[in-house]
Order: sequence, then structure tokens, then C-alpha cells
Amino acid sequence: MAQQNQPFGFQVQQKFFALTATYNITDMATGQQIFKAKRKLFTFFKTIVIEDMQGIEVVRLKANLLFMNKWNIIQNGKIIGSVKFPLIKLCGIEFTVELLGNVYHASDLMGWSFTARDVNNQIGFTLDRRILSIRDTYKVDVYPPLEPIFGLAATLAIDYRFFQNRN
Repeated sequence: MAQQNQPFGFQVQQKFFALTATYNITDMATGQQIFKAKRKLFTFFKTIVIEDMQGIEVVRLKANLLFMNKWNIIQNGKIIGSVKFPLIKLCGIEFTVELLGNVYHASDLMGWSFTARDVNNQIGFTLDRRILSIRDTYKVDVYPPLEPIFGLAATLAIDYRFFQNRN
């Protein structure tokens, strides 16, 4: 059964010259930057903050201390979801996103393209990583009723967990 709702489309692109992992998030329908995200320095836990264009925090991602296999999604000071990665995985990338009682699961052998589906096989979001690019760039489509910010938060957690420390 096909989903009737059209997705919200975004491009998440890492800035090339930045002290920490910094991203511009653009609405593909309008071409306008709508969010910016930045890893916070000097924090005990790895933390990424997504802000609107006025600098107001929308969502905060905070990783667990040792293995960064769980990132809590925090909004208005409350944990509303998480992105979980298996502690041991021999090949590929796999993750589970839990948000407000809904669970989405995705995996990919090479880590380039994901489709996160719920238990009813409905798509929550898709994530495609541009392979030949100097800067990490992702195309993210978030399907209603999932709020777009949660698909974007999962994208940033995946990028930091698997691609920021590759060099």
C-alpha cells in the first residue's frame, strides 16, 4: 500500500571550513536554509544542537558517553526520542529511531541510502548520502505524520557516529 502524503524534502550539508561539525539544512521545496546544526565543543557528552535561523534551539542530540551507540533527542529539556545503533555490527550500518512511541528501523550495507520504516512498513524517512563529495551531503525526505526535525536529527546522529571520525 502506497503512502498518500508527500514527503518534506531537505538537504543537509556539512560546512567545509568550520571548527566543529557544522551543517546547513535547506528546504528543497523553497531552496531556503531553514535550520543550522552544530556540534558543541567542551561538553562532557557529544552534543549536536539544531537551531532555527534566529538561533533558537529546536532540538538537541546528546550521545551516551562511551560508545555513542545511543543519541537522545531532546526538545524543550525533555527526552522525546532516541537514535540507537547496535554495539556490534560486522558490516553495514543499522539504526533504530524511537520517537514518541513510534519505532523506525533502517539498515544499509554501504551506509549510503536508508529507508526507515515503522512496524506497519510505512516509511518514516529516507536518507541518501552523496558519495562523491568533499563535504558530507545528505538528501532527507521525511514522510508525515513524522515531524521533519526528527528525520533531520537522525541524519546528524548517523553522520557523526559513522562518518565524522573516519580519517
